Amino acid sequence: MKYLQLLPYLALAALAGCGEPPAEAVTEPVALVSLERAVTADLPVIVHSYGRIEFEPSGKHTLNAEIEARVLALKAVAGDRVEQGQEIVQLVPSSAGETAVSQASRDADAARAAAARTKRLRADGLAGDADVEAADTAAMDLSELALSLEARAGSILTLRAPVSGIVDGILAAPGDLIAPGTAIVQLASPSALQARLGIEVEDAPRVAVGASVQVRSLDNSASQTDGEIRQVDTRIDPATRMASALVAIPAGRGFLPGEAVQADITVGTHKAAVVVARAAVFNDESGTYVFLAREGTAALQRVETGLTSAGQTEIRKGVTTGDDIIVEGAATLADGMRIRTAPAGAAP
Repeated sequence: MKYLQLLPYLALAALAGCGEPPAEAVTEPVALVSLERAVTADLPVIVHSYGRIEFEPSGKHTLNAEIEARVLALKAVAGDRVEQGQEIVQLVPSSAGETAVSQASRDADAARAAAARTKRLRADGLAGDADVEAADTAAMDLSELALSLEARAGSILTLRAPVSGIVDGILAAPGDLIAPGTAIVQLASPSALQARLGIEVEDAPRVAVGASVQVRSLDNSASQTDGEIRQVDTRIDPATRMASALVAIPAGRGFLPGEAVQADITVGTHKAAVVVARAAVFNDESGTYVFLAREGTAALQRVETGLTSAGQTEIRKGVTTGDDIIVEGAATLADGMRIRTAPAGAAP
């Protein structure tokens, strides 16, 4: 009888048990990461710099007016590429230029007379062969100048490119009166280039002639060259408040005059530093840290860092050579989180 009395309660208990689903097991997250070991290496000390490409002074040519003349016409403008012998400027002699022709003729006559007199003095034993040679040379030079000026007088004077190159500057305009010897055109060789780099004041004492440097274009990543610092100018430019350094740019590297560049200058080497990948180092409000791989988990390790160069960061305290450092995937980790490593060549 008691068994029959308990049946309703047993049925209710059975129904209650059927109405609740079984508790689901909680799956602990596992992060996919890649590892790199901390190593001991020599870390280059790099000074970063920016600058621009310019023509080398040694590759420049200047066209001048031989006599006073007026600019008649310009046949090229700055930036034009010209061939050897190509016409660039037309000039017409001024009235003063005609006077210069007459003066040159008189100077040539006087030089020839002086040469003849020196020869007579040598015959009398009062002058040597060197004196005669110098007098003859002076007379010849002045005679050639006079003939050149006479040939140009009263006609249009044409300044032509002495070599193939790029017009770097036109220093006169049509109608300008040009004094003798005044520069009118600057011509530069496109294969003679240099990089002028700005150097911060605090870095200037560390940058020396002969230091290795890598120069890269800011406009075209394909333009790159390695070289050495050729000259350091420690005078501070008032406009930029920086010193400067010059680097020769080999021909055919894709750089153009005026192009902006960035450069990495090696000024020393930090020997036997413990280094890890720069991408493995993080910062928060408590300081700097990395994640170590320990028995399948990520262990947050506080570190003291030093120099960062070439994608690597020196660890002065907190990591030793041989430690497995989490690199890829570290940004999403938490201390103690389970990890698994990506196969070789696979990104996490």
